[in-house]
Amino acid sequence: MRQLTLKERDKIQRLLQQLDNKLWVYYFPVILSNELMLDTIDNSTILLSKEEGNWNLFVQPLGDSSNGTLEKTFNYPRELNGNNEGAFYNCTASFVENLDPDLYSIKEECGDYIYFKDEQVSLNGKRFNQIRNHINFFKKHYNYTVRPYSTEDYNECFELFNGWKAKKEGNIPIKDEHIAQLFQNLCLFPDMFGITIRVDGKIVGFSLGGLLAQNEAICIIRKTDRQYNGLSEFIDNEFYKYVPENVNLVNDGDDLNSESLRNYKMKWHPAQIRKYYTVQQVNC
Repeated sequence: MRQLTLKERDKIQRLLQQLDNKLWVYYFPVILSNELMLDTIDNSTILLSKEEGNWNLFVQPLGDSSNGTLEKTFNYPRELNGNNEGAFYNCTASFVENLDPDLYSIKEECGDYIYFKDEQVSLNGKRFNQIRNHINFFKKHYNYTVRPYSTEDYNECFELFNGWKAKKEGNIPIKDEHIAQLFQNLCLFPDMFGITIRVDGKIVGFSLGGLLAQNEAICIIRKTDRQYNGLSEFIDNEFYKYVPENVNLVNDGDDLNSESLRNYKMKWHPAQIRKYYTVQQVNC
């Protein structure tokens, strides 16, 4: 078992591309930001995380887990933990549908919100009236500019991010720690893209994305200064305009079990909600 590093990027991305209906967390920079351990069992690659003293698989096994490999993989974290604990997190629907329910317990978790890019750019139809109103308010009341994100923007974006983090910590625990870790160690991978929003020359919002698959992108992180009314809707709509041309779908991640975030994501009318699952071996 060894630390996952940037050196394994090509190998892990090749394995990830073999999966159908990939989840938000399957984007390699997101995986890398979680400081995982890497190992191999037969022809299967596993990524392990340690939480509250126990080892678990951060994602389902990657590669070939047939011919008894799956059972060996489940036994591995159990051996590390010295007990019957050990789960596979962030599993896809296509993975769990092939599991024997008598041998494995399957828990449905939150789902990723998937959107059609063209629909989010155009915002046509009455169902998007509320969003268009917010966007028009922002355009009317603020002296704004929209620019592609560059590494030169990092310090200002980091300052905005820290302001958001301080406010969150002052009220409720931050639920998306992996986002915080990702941004603190941010480097632009070749497939990453994004935008900054400035009002009167000051960065008040930024949104960064990357390619999850050839025709699917994700929004990795988005932060705004909430004192600007309509900015959230405005930056989301602008972000879709910068998504690569060959992309049809955008994965905007889950709602962190937050009712307000769920309501916000739903008003954009997702094309689908892609479920993910936690799998454990049934104790004999």
